[in-house]
Amino acid sequence: MRADHRSRRAAASLLLAGSLLALLAGCASSGGSALLDARRSSASVDVSVGSLRLLGVRVEHPDDAEHVEGDNVGLFLTIANHGSDTDTLTAVSSVDARQIVFRDGSGPLEEDIAVEVPPDGVASLQYPGGPHLELVELTRDVRGGSFLPVTFRFEDAGTITVYVFVQGFGKPTVSPLPPPTP
Repeated sequence: MRADHRSRRAAASLLLAGSLLALLAGCASSGGSALLDARRSSASVDVSVGSLRLLGVRVEHPDDAEHVEGDNVGLFLTIANHGSDTDTLTAVSSVDARQIVFRDGSGPLEEDIAVEVPPDGVASLQYPGGPHLELVELTRDVRGGSFLPVTFRFEDAGTITVYVFVQGFGKPTVSPLPPPTP
């Protein structure tokens, strides 16, 4: 009797998982959704919204197998603007953190996010020792190799939600090249 209950539960779980995958595939193919599922072989995410590209988006990999609920965790990316006007990252949020803040190195957490991205320029938020974003007080345990939904809000380009890969610094990161010297 117990084995029969397990079989039914496993079948129901598989059916639910298949339904969710079909739903996500339908959303991704509709073209109108701002939700991007980056679950592919890449160790980071690259997406576009308006004239902006978010490059190398990733969450810091835990030192031991997982980040524990309540931890603060680095969120890293480079934002490239191929438009003719400055745009500003004004807010970032995730259901998996109490809030996401701006931090410059080990300086204080800044609740107000205002990262300007100049026309034909970049804003690099790639390194823990420099400007970056930080997820404050995770609301659940997060294992390396998993994904977190993160919503980015820009003044002009709008909003995009991305499933961000939790990984470490063993992979190359995207950083702007220094300006050419005359």
